[in-house]
Amino acid sequence: MAPGAQERKYGVGYFDVAHHGARIETSSGGVGYLRLNAYARKNTPERPFGVANDFVASSLGVAAGLPIAPGALIGVYGGGYNYASLAFGDRGDKPPPIIPPRFCAERPWEACGIIAFDQWIYNTDRHDENIGHLPGVSVGLFDHDLSLMNHAQSPEDALSLLAECQDRASKSHCLPAHLTDVSHFGEWFERISAVTRREIRRVTATAYSAELITADVRDALTAFIEHRQTRVSSFIEQTREQYKSVSSWTLDLKEVDGGS
Repeated sequence: MAPGAQERKYGVGYFDVAHHGARIETSSGGVGYLRLNAYARKNTPERPFGVANDFVASSLGVAAGLPIAPGALIGVYGGGYNYASLAFGDRGDKPPPIIPPRFCAERPWEACGIIAFDQWIYNTDRHDENIGHLPGVSVGLFDHDLSLMNHAQSPEDALSLLAECQDRASKSHCLPAHLTDVSHFGEWFERISAVTRREIRRVTATAYSAELITADVRDALTAFIEHRQTRVSSFIEQTREQYKSVSSWTLDLKEVDGGS
């Protein structure tokens, strides 16, 4: 590189596609093959529903407009599916952990959306290392394997957990204590409520078709998601004591119906 020249960066949004293994193979008509960095989640003995949780939750977040890394179920050699999502970061490098007070001050709109979304999907594992933030660029969310059916070890466990937790607020979150502005919650309640029942059922049906869940778990999971969709503001009110930095509580607690 010539002295004083600036390194050219190729990127699409916040997913950089230059360097570190990414390659574009050109072809005619403006369409070519693009190799990108991605992460693939597989089920483990400790988290047998990890793929289903991540796929379903991430798909719902995308539908609601959350800044979630695009992903898809990927068939693997020998059978079964992994959940693969694009690697968020600059040139494939994972961003460092966020600093929650700074993040909430600089990105209050996204912070409210993340909190509302995590209440919807009953995410018990939101921390500073699964929120990506490139200052001046964008935000990315990932790792939703401990939402929805969480640590369930069997279909029976999943059914029990979904029944027990349908009205339970998630109290494990890194952002509420540092949020000072709750005025953006209303928009996120509307966004979440606008995700239609058809879309919810499409996603859970896909997980069933991929044999990630049984038919009875599919039906219970669908009901769980639809039920919590109408109670997000209530869950936030139940955890109001966590919002220690909010001086004016302006949250509109009017419940909303899910999409048709």
